[in-house]
Amino acid sequence: MATHDYEIANQTASSARTDINNVLQAIATNNSGTSAPSTTFANQWWVDTQNDILYIRNEANTAWIKLGQLNQTSNTFSAQIPAGMVQAYAGSTAPTGWLKCNGDAVSRTTYATLFAAIGTTYGSGDGTSTFNVPELRGEFVRGWDDSRGVDSSRSIGSFQADEFKSHTHTFAGSVASGGSGSSNRDGSRATKTTDPTGGSETRPRNIAMLYCIKF
Repeated sequence: MATHDYEIANQTASSARTDINNVLQAIATNNSGTSAPSTTFANQWWVDTQNDILYIRNEANTAWIKLGQLNQTSNTFSAQIPAGMVQAYAGSTAPTGWLKCNGDAVSRTTYATLFAAIGTTYGSGDGTSTFNVPELRGEFVRGWDDSRGVDSSRSIGSFQADEFKSHTHTFAGSVASGGSGSSNRDGSRATKTTDPTGGSETRPRNIAMLYCIKF
């Protein structure tokens, strides 16, 4: 692993050979090291071996673009995902680089990138040093209306309680002794209200997964 300035200085033959070999090693290892190459080029690669992150230089050669995370244990690569991205995870523990969406107050310093992305939208924590991640345990997520007019007057991250759209259920039946309802003019039939049925909430078929947020 090596990085190099890609310049061969005037020097003795043996030193020049070492310099050339160092250049070739830097090229062969995609400029691997704990610090970025001192001389950069457009579209140049660099592996940050201290943090196991893969970078590429932008076309203007003005900044490094983070491509993703390398896992040297499992030999896998995770593409760069912006902080604040929320995903459903099939396990019960948040993967590396993610936090559970459980409403916890977390450090504004430790998770500075996430704080820059979502701020105090989901809670201001202690008001100074912490902020809250979204609380998605047991919740369904609804697309933000964003001026469409279907679910208007909502702000991003706002909570909405369960609700039935206003409606009625009626049927006509015989008036039973001791029953409730109103009889028609002829006294033979009445409009009655059905007995309650169902569980403790209204929900579609679903499966429980863990919502996590990228930091």
